[in-house]
Amino acid sequence: MSVSRTEQEQVVERFLAALTTGDVPGLLEVLAPDVLVVGDGGGLAPTIPKPVRGAAKLAPVMARFAEVAPDARAFIVDLNGGVAARIDPGGENDTAVSFVIEDGRITQIYAIRNPHKLERLGEVAELRRRV
Repeated sequence: MSVSRTEQEQVVERFLAALTTGDVPGLLEVLAPDVLVVGDGGGLAPTIPKPVRGAAKLAPVMARFAEVAPDARAFIVDLNGGVAARIDPGGENDTAVSFVIEDGRITQIYAIRNPHKLERLGEVAELRRRV
């Protein structure tokens, strides 16, 4: 089932608002009950050590983000042609997050914290075929 770009943006905006204000009920509203979160630190940046599933488990932990990084900036960006988020706790490109959205809720979150991958996010690659 295809989700419109407008719906994706609305869901991600709701997620970011709940994340940055520590709103557990808001997170539970936007996360699917069986949401899966995967982190990629590449062994160079702290992240969750293994995938975690379940909104009830994740929402209280995510809500602490507001306490840990009260001055963080979080905003929507394009990532691989889709709606994603960039989270900058200290004014630096710290985390890029992509989402899978179904039926108005987030079913998967992939958080990229690997600095080698993040340094290339602003680049636009030229794709061409060899003839």
